[in-house]
Amino acid sequence: MTGKTHVVIGITAALTVSFGQPVENQLIVVLASAVSSLIPDLDHPKGKLNQKILLINNNFYRILFYLSLGSLFMYLYYSNQISVFLYLGLISFLIGISSHRGFTHSIIGFLASTSIVTLGTVNYGLTSVYSGFAIGYVLHIIADLFTTKGVKLFYPLKNNISFPIKIKTNSKAEKIIFRLLSIYCACLLFRYLI
Repeated sequence: MTGKTHVVIGITAALTVSFGQPVENQLIVVLASAVSSLIPDLDHPKGKLNQKILLINNNFYRILFYLSLGSLFMYLYYSNQISVFLYLGLISFLIGISSHRGFTHSIIGFLASTSIVTLGTVNYGLTSVYSGFAIGYVLHIIADLFTTKGVKLFYPLKNNISFPIKIKTNSKAEKIIFRLLSIYCACLLFRYLI
C-alpha cells in the first residue's frame, strides 16, 4: 500500500478509538498514529519517512544510514548506560539489515518498537502517544497483509504471509479504500464540530 493509504488508515482508526475523549488526547493519538503508520516502511529507501530523512534514496545509503545510526545509539548507550539507547541501536541495526517487509513488518518488530515507545511514554503519563503509535504501526502491518507480496510476519523466518484477498499497491481498489476512509474521517470530524 502507498504511504498516504497507510496514514489515512491510521488516522481513521485513531479518530474512531479516541472519539469522545478530550481534544488534546484525540490530537495526540491521531498524530502518533499517523507518524507510526509510516514507520514500518523505514526498511525501504523510498518509504515516506525515508524520503525526508535520507539524503540519497537508495538501498545502499539506507543501509549505511541505519547502521551508522545504530552505532551512534550504541556509543551513547555505552557512554551513558541508558537502556533506551541500547534498544534504539539494536532496532536501527535491524532496520539497516532488513529487506522490505521484513523485520519492521513482523510481530517481533512491532513488539520491539512498541517496547521502546513504552519506555519513553507510558512511564511519563503519555499513554495517548503509546496508543496512537501501536494503532498506526499494527494497522500498517495488517494492511500490508492484503498486498500480493505479503509480509514476513514471523521474521526472521523468510516466509511471506498474506491474506487471501489481495489489493495491489496503488490500484483502483486501494484508491477507493483511501477515498472511503477519507470521507469517514471527514464525517467524524464534522460530527465532532456539531
